[in-house]
Amino acid sequence: MDLHIREANISDSALVLSFIKELAEFEGMEKEVTTTEAELRESLFQKRQANVLIAEVDGNPAAFALFYPVYSTFSGRQNLFLEDLFVKEEYRGKGIGKALMKQLAKKALQMGAKRLDWYVLENNKSGSKFYNKLGAVPLLDRRTYRMNAKSLESLANGVMTNVKNKFIPSGSTDKGNSN
Repeated sequence: MDLHIREANISDSALVLSFIKELAEFEGMEKEVTTTEAELRESLFQKRQANVLIAEVDGNPAAFALFYPVYSTFSGRQNLFLEDLFVKEEYRGKGIGKALMKQLAKKALQMGAKRLDWYVLENNKSGSKFYNKLGAVPLLDRRTYRMNAKSLESLANGVMTNVKNKFIPSGSTDKGNSN
C-alpha cells in the first residue's frame, strides 16, 4: 500500500465535495449538505478559509481532513480545529486516519499551536475509540451550541424571539429553542 498525503488544491474542489457528501451520508445527514463545488472553490482555495489534506492510496483518493486555525484566549495563540476527517469505508483500518492525524499534529506544532480540537458525534463509537487510542480525551464539561442562519439574522436585527431551529441533530435533547 502506497500512502501519500498532500494538500488539496483548486482542482480538487469536486473531490472535496464528494468526500463531504460521503461523510454526510455516513453520518445520516445528507440533506444538510448545501455547499456547491463553486462555493468550495471560493472558500477553500480563493479565500483560504480552511485547509484540506487528501490521503491517496496507490493514487486513489482514500480520505480527507478539513481543518482551520482558531484562536485561544487562554493559550494566547492560534490552534487548529479539525472540522472533518473521513476515511472511505474500503480504506478503514489501514492506518490512514492515524497518518492524517499525525500530519495535522505536525502542522499544529509547526504553527506553534498548543492544541488540536474537533467534534465527534455521540453515536460515532468507532471514531471515539480511534481518537482515544491517539491520546485524545473528550471534553465533558461543555456542550456545543449552534445558531442557524434564521437565528443569526434574528439576533443581528435585534429580534430576540423564540426562533425555532429546523436542524436538530439526532440524539439531541434540544427541542429547537434558540434562547
